[in-house]
Amino acid sequence: MTTRRLAGMLGGMLCCLPLSLYAGPVDQAHERARATFAQKAPLELDAQVLDTPWVPAPFEASSYTYTYDDIRQSWPDFMRGLRIPFPSPDYLEARYQRFPSLYRDLHYQDENWEQHSRNVLEVWQAFFRGDFRHARELGKRYGGYARVPGLVAQIIYATYLAPSHTQKQQLLQEAINEMAWFGEQVSILPSEKGLTADYCMLRLGFGYAVARLAEDESVPATLQRNYAAMVINAATEILAVEPEHPLALSLSAAFEANVLRRVGKAAGRLTLAADSEDATQPFEASLVAVPDLAIVRYEYANSLLYTHQDASADQALAQLQAAADMPARFAMEWLDRAYARKRLQEVQAWRDSGMSFKRFDRKRRKFMRKENINLYAVTRPPFLVD
Repeated sequence: MTTRRLAGMLGGMLCCLPLSLYAGPVDQAHERARATFAQKAPLELDAQVLDTPWVPAPFEASSYTYTYDDIRQSWPDFMRGLRIPFPSPDYLEARYQRFPSLYRDLHYQDENWEQHSRNVLEVWQAFFRGDFRHARELGKRYGGYARVPGLVAQIIYATYLAPSHTQKQQLLQEAINEMAWFGEQVSILPSEKGLTADYCMLRLGFGYAVARLAEDESVPATLQRNYAAMVINAATEILAVEPEHPLALSLSAAFEANVLRRVGKAAGRLTLAADSEDATQPFEASLVAVPDLAIVRYEYANSLLYTHQDASADQALAQLQAAADMPARFAMEWLDRAYARKRLQEVQAWRDSGMSFKRFDRKRRKFMRKENINLYAVTRPPFLVD
C-alpha cells in the first residue's frame, strides 16, 4: 500500500471521529464551555405569543434618560450588581477581533469602533430609560455586543411587565435561546483572566433567565428540563472566578431556596443537595458587597420564607421594607423596587391572615396558573389573602 493511499485512508477515518477524540486540551475545554449553554427540552416558541405588543413601563422615561457621557460616568454605579464591562471602542475592538463570529453578526461590518461603541450605548440608553422593546429591537438590528443590553431588556420586561404567565415564559425562553447562541459564539474559559467579566456576564444572563423561567414551574418539569442543573452550574461557574459577585451569590441562594420551597428540606437535600444554609447565607455576603440592591433584598426575603416559612415572617418583612425604600438610579432598579413594594403588600396580608405560608404560596401559584397572570408584573395588583 502506498504512503499516499495510507494517509488518505487515515485522514478519512479521522474525519469520521468526534472532535473531542482528537482535539487538543484547549479545544476540548472550549467545547465543554460551549456545552454549559446546552438546554434539555426547551419550551417550544409560539410566534403569536411573542408578537404580542409590549406594555410600556409605568413611569416617566425622562426621569431615567441619560446622555452617553452620563452613562459612561455612572457605569460603575449602574453595574455594581450586573458587573457588565463598559462597551468602549477599545473593548469592542478587542472582543470582535477575539470572536470573529460576533463581528460577522454586526449589521455594519467596519472598523469604526467609536461608532460601534455608540451603537451599543444607544441600546443601553434605551434600557436605562425603560424603553425595553426599543432596546430589544435595536440590539437585534445592530447585532454583536449590542445584543447584550437588548437581551437584558427582554428578560427584565418578561419578569416585571409581561401581563400573562405564558408571555413571560415565552419571552424568557426566547432570551435563553439567544443567550445560548451568544455563549456558543463567545467561548471563554474561566482561566482567561482578561475575559473574566465577559465569562460572568454570559453565565449570569443565562442562569438568571432560566431561574425566572423555572421559579413557578412544576417539579416534574423542572427535573425534565434540567433547570436546576443549568442555574446552579451557572452560579457556581461565576463564583469560581468571582467569589463575591453579588448577583451570582443571590442567584445561587435563591434557586436553592426555590428547590426547598417546592419539595421540602428532606427531599431537597436528597434529590438536589439543597441546603437551608446555602439558601440564605450567600445573601449576607451579597449585601456586604453591595447593600443597596432591591433585587437582592427581596430575593433574600423570598428565600427566608421558602426556607423557614412562618418563622421568618418578621425578618422577611424587614428585608422587603428595606428594598421598598431603595433609591432607583435607572428603569430596572425602579422595577426591582416596585416589585419589592408589591411583594411587601402580599407578605403583610398573608401574615395578618393567620394562614400558613405553605398554603398561601400554593394558593398564589394555583391562581397564577388558572388565570394565566404574571404575578411578578408590577402593573398587576398584588395577590392578597384575607
